[in-house]
Amino acid sequence: MLRAAGIVALIVFTACGQNNSGAVASPSPVVAQGNWTQNLAFAGAINGRMTGIVADTGDQVSACTGTKTRNGEQWADTFFGTVDTGETSGQVWAVAFVVNNFRGPGVYHSTDVSLVVRNADKTKQWANQPRDKVNFTLDASQQSGSIDAPLSDVNSGKPFDPKVSGQGLKVSGQWNCRG
Repeated sequence: MLRAAGIVALIVFTACGQNNSGAVASPSPVVAQGNWTQNLAFAGAINGRMTGIVADTGDQVSACTGTKTRNGEQWADTFFGTVDTGETSGQVWAVAFVVNNFRGPGVYHSTDVSLVVRNADKTKQWANQPRDKVNFTLDASQQSGSIDAPLSDVNSGKPFDPKVSGQGLKVSGQWNCRG
């Protein structure tokens, strides 16, 4: 009987001596970046459609400031995805939007927004120049919108021209991010 009482006392003392202060709250659920749906049409040097993004790897990390941006700050979205058709099918492309003087949801034009599209090794790059007529819409969520942007080749300086095959690049359609 004494022996049983000793075992019970040992169990109680052991349980009471446990320290639960190391318990960690479970983190907030993280939205998998692979579900950032896109519906972007590419024409010119790249032809096809981007409908989603690829998983983050190495220096290919998709990020969006989203709702964290305040008026006067820089709003930004960078993501990496593939274009579904053409000779570049399966190749990963980086797409980056930057609104330099954020004024809330609405329409931004060439002087307000910068757009860059490039391949992984940065040998092929297109960006909007002052002459390129960009229309970028940021909806009320600050995490989606639309784009209609002709881009110039960074290396040659040649603008998008629908009459000249492969000259420049045009990106249009709906984009989405999580920030």
